[in-house]
Amino acid sequence: MRDRKAVIKNADMSEEMQQGSVECATQALEKYNIEKDIAAHIKKQLFLLKGS
Repeated sequence: MRDRKAVIKNADMSEEMQQGSVECATQALEKYNIEKDIAAHIKKQLFLLKGS
């Protein structure tokens, strides 16, 4: 897999939440190839991370 760099331009969340979001997206991109599956993984993990 090629190296990727996440760039957060503007966010209304804590640094911890931002880092968690980047890690979640990285995991999804490594695990899945289909956009629908990537989005579902991110949605599920952020729901668990935020707890709402």
